[in-house]
Amino acid sequence: MSRIAHFALILFVAFSLPRVATAQENKAAPNISLVQINADGMIADLKYLVLDLAGDKKGWTNLEQLIPTFLEGIDKQRPLRIDILLGENQQQRYRLILPISDLGEFRDNLEVFEISSKKQRKGPYKLGNLFEGFMQYLQDKKYVIISEKLDEVENIEDPLKRVQELIKAEYDFSALITNEKEGVDLRKKSMTKTREQLQAAIKKKRDETDNAFELRKLAFTHQMDEAERLFAEAQKMVIGWTTDAAQNEGRLVFSLKAIEGTSLDESIKQFATKPSYFANVEVKQDGILNGRINHPLDEMRKANITAFYSLLLPSIKERIDSNKDLTDKQKEAGKKISELVIQMLDAGKETSLIDGFINTNSADGGKYALLGGIRSTDGAKLKEVVELLPQLMKGQTVEVDVVNEENLKIHKITIREEFQAGFYELFGDGEALYVGSTPEALWMAAGPDAIQNIKDAAKKVKEPAPEKVSPNVIELNVKTLPWLKLINKVRDKKGNVEIREILLSSLTDKDDTFTFVMKREGDVIDGKAKLDKGILKFIGNVIAKFSKETL
Repeated sequence: MSRIAHFALILFVAFSLPRVATAQENKAAPNISLVQINADGMIADLKYLVLDLAGDKKGWTNLEQLIPTFLEGIDKQRPLRIDILLGENQQQRYRLILPISDLGEFRDNLEVFEISSKKQRKGPYKLGNLFEGFMQYLQDKKYVIISEKLDEVENIEDPLKRVQELIKAEYDFSALITNEKEGVDLRKKSMTKTREQLQAAIKKKRDETDNAFELRKLAFTHQMDEAERLFAEAQKMVIGWTTDAAQNEGRLVFSLKAIEGTSLDESIKQFATKPSYFANVEVKQDGILNGRINHPLDEMRKANITAFYSLLLPSIKERIDSNKDLTDKQKEAGKKISELVIQMLDAGKETSLIDGFINTNSADGGKYALLGGIRSTDGAKLKEVVELLPQLMKGQTVEVDVVNEENLKIHKITIREEFQAGFYELFGDGEALYVGSTPEALWMAAGPDAIQNIKDAAKKVKEPAPEKVSPNVIELNVKTLPWLKLINKVRDKKGNVEIREILLSSLTDKDDTFTFVMKREGDVIDGKAKLDKGILKFIGNVIAKFSKETL
């Protein structure tokens, strides 16, 4: 699960947490603030995505007519802040901190939404009807603070002091989460009921088997393990999004610093301490799929991986047994393959790292050459997997031991007819997929010189590793259009055809790239992602679709 996904889960958990009961526990709760740089910027970004890129006039018209109704009396050129308040035994609350251009217009607009505002002789405005609470107006700052409780609107003197770093960074939208050191145990305790509530909300689907249901619950439990650690032990988390119309790109950044002495802190300290096994293999981050991962596994993650695989295998076997299109012989082969593959993947955790790479760059004749590797200490089972493939899939042919050296075995998997069009377009007519194993790793290659590329890489990893360990934990560069075309040809009318069609209409080979880098800088984990124009156009098309169908 990525750090960005973890952050999103943190926000979800924050929305679901029960309140704790004492003043001490209130102090221990995370401080969560969301910032929109200004309303004009938000409107401009939506117009850029929906009208300028997607070219959807109807979708934009709906948004253009709706958005201003929420902004009467609000200064659309200054930052807006929302705090998520945790504490007390109730649902979470929100504190709105809004810039005001005209207080009378803003109060009139509250009336439109059936919220009354009455000025008290001493103290802030009292809000009623659809929302019961208080509103403080800071006349010198021209900001209103709105919340359910009186002290939560009276204790804010400078509406933007807490979020100055977000504003200075000029993110379009951003979030800041901070924790006090002394509240770690209380925050963990507060998660217990949340876990129970969220777990109880996971219901068995009508046609779901017991194993599949237990696997889904276990996967969620592991996500909660990660989220709880971030929620309780993170000293500071920041995430920021920028839509840059001038550069025709979107940028996402995040950072994470743990409270010293916590398990999260110890986990971060394991990052970028050991060189990747594949450090000597060159990976150019400018092809159609290039990436590295050198992610340490602490004891919690290693245990979770083993537990997940132990439930994954019976679930896969059940799905194979229930497949009416497979013969008994095919089912036996499929189950054996699943068992072997999971054993090889699970063996990789014994290195205490998820360590691998993939490199797909231009080759001769306008095609691509793919090379990849991942650590595993149980690669000898790969040959048996390849030998079983013809028993599982009709028309599949293989050649084992096309290379049979002391420490390197390479096998050839021919491409079945239904997959040839997409595969050959990328890697060349008549090309095959080659898979190999050494005692320390599994290998994969396709395209021109595939066998030689595996051989060369298997030699390079035996050379001395670089003295300086790369700080990068994850690097990823993906040109999405070539892979989307491949998937579209393979899937044909299966899956979410509508979304694939929207993607295909949004992307060109000049603006389809997604990049992501996560690195350790001292005791901080930093991440940066960039989305090209075509991906932003896809987002604009999805927003326009929602606008036309919903608004």
